[in-house]
Amino acid sequence: MHTLAGAFALDAVNDVERAEFARHLEQCESCAQEVAELRATAARLGAAMAEEPPPEFKDRVLAAMHATRQLPPRTRPGAHERSRRSARAPRWAVVVAAAAAVVGLAAGGVFGGIALTQQQELQSAQSRLDQAKQRYEPVAALLSAPDAKTVHGEAPIGGGVTVIVSKSLNRVMVMDTGLPAQPGGKVYEAWLITGANAPRSAGVIAASDDGGLVVADGVGPVDKLAVSVEQAGGSPTGTPTDVLMSMPAPA
Repeated sequence: MHTLAGAFALDAVNDVERAEFARHLEQCESCAQEVAELRATAARLGAAMAEEPPPEFKDRVLAAMHATRQLPPRTRPGAHERSRRSARAPRWAVVVAAAAAVVGLAAGGVFGGIALTQQQELQSAQSRLDQAKQRYEPVAALLSAPDAKTVHGEAPIGGGVTVIVSKSLNRVMVMDTGLPAQPGGKVYEAWLITGANAPRSAGVIAASDDGGLVVADGVGPVDKLAVSVEQAGGSPTGTPTDVLMSMPAPA
């Protein structure tokens, strides 16, 4: 039952599993905390891709509502199948829904643009969706992994990071949760530490307007994680320059 935490947090369970896991949450404090952390992480990922709709979007939606014929009631035997066929979503809606299932909450802000009618806007929205899918598909897989574990760490200068690890995927994600911007173009870099071995870079944590996270694959066993302050582009020596914080990896 514990392995449903990630799927439950993303609403990727059926009604029976949802009811069973909801009852389980009432008795399992660790799962309740993990679900809350995963939901908060997914919400931050969605906010990273959110966009303000164009001012004329509301008028277009209202105009489309007035021009769209409503479906007739299902009153005759045999009408169910005909109504089901007539209610089938248009192809573009199916494509968008499928993409949303893959990307999860992360690309929620892009989908409003898909409904725009002008061809140029459609192409631009599709391009943003493709970029979001490429960036966030590994994140969605990590969030829904049965063995995904989450831990939060606070930095002494404010803010901190959220770390999610999946041993089955051999993947780790480090996400900025409010670290203040560094002067002079400096950046934050995440490091993986195993035993007495030298720290290994997981990559530079992207700027906050690009999601504020880094995902690394093939990480192997990890005991600790650290975040350092580096010059633009990351550490020039391959080792941490100015360690800001360190924390145990999720068990």
